[in-house]
Amino acid sequence: MLALLLVVTVAGTYVLQKGDSAIMVDTVSVARGNIDSRLQLTGKVINDRTVILTALLDGEIMAIRAREGDVVKAGSVLAELDSRQAKALLDKASAELVLQQQAVDASSRNYERTKLLFREENASEQALDDSLDARLAAEASLQAAQATLTLNQLRLDNALIRSPYDGTVIQQSAETGQWLEAGQALFTVVATEGMVIETPVNATDWPRLSVGQKVELTSEVNSDIHWSSMLDWIAPTVTDDDTEGKVVAVRFPPGEGAPALLLGQEVDVDLSLEQVEDVLVVPFQALQEETSGEFIAFVLQGDRAEQRNVSIGLSSLSEAEVVDGLIEGDEVIIPGGQQLHDGLVVSPRR
Repeated sequence: MLALLLVVTVAGTYVLQKGDSAIMVDTVSVARGNIDSRLQLTGKVINDRTVILTALLDGEIMAIRAREGDVVKAGSVLAELDSRQAKALLDKASAELVLQQQAVDASSRNYERTKLLFREENASEQALDDSLDARLAAEASLQAAQATLTLNQLRLDNALIRSPYDGTVIQQSAETGQWLEAGQALFTVVATEGMVIETPVNATDWPRLSVGQKVELTSEVNSDIHWSSMLDWIAPTVTDDDTEGKVVAVRFPPGEGAPALLLGQEVDVDLSLEQVEDVLVVPFQALQEETSGEFIAFVLQGDRAEQRNVSIGLSSLSEAEVVDGLIEGDEVIIPGGQQLHDGLVVSPRR
């Protein structure tokens, strides 16, 4: 009787010690689900069709026809430079063209007369050659006069600064009365068409980028405004970014349902890279990365933790696709900062 009591007492003490040493843990079941691999990025509204209009000749600004913020049409005059000299040169070239045309007409008539006289043996061959040379020289002078006229017409046209397309003046760099030299900036105009959103993507994600991927957008001004677009351009080169390192730029149109956007405005970008459906899924918080790309997990087996090597496939910010190492229904321990090891006595929270 005493021996039986002793055995029961020892057994009870063992159970009590075992219960006291068990670590309380949370678990999660491996289940089937979908994985959507996404990138959270920041995009900026840009427009490649932005041009800086410069003076094409030296001169004084006689009039400013557009101001910063003005919406302009293609071909509309934004500024006028002093064109008096260009107009005078054009008038002179026009008069010179008339004179040269008269010289061509006269030399042609003289050549025809000399040719007739030569046939009648009343003019020498030298006289015929001289009359032909005179006609050819007059024709060359006429062509030169036409070129001079065209050049001076161009100078006159260049006195008017015009918008190359429909757009908005976003910068005005000169004022009436200011003297300009050729090449000096006057206006910056951005086209009405061509607005896109650009965002840098880490170069390591480049292989997973493709035109047509869906983009979810959120306004930084109002987080309640959401709309979508599709990736339609991927840069052919890698660039260095001061904060992001090596990146590849991607672009997409604002998309249907986009709110009014300003150049330079930032938007939150949620880019969907890949999707898989009906696969085994486990939360990242239940995995421990041993080395780069190598993971382990601890599965609840009775009252102990069993270490498993786990291979993962596609992943999102919070979950990963299980390729090998776990099966559906496995109860995986969430470490929660605790040091786990194979065979550790644990007790799941209920």
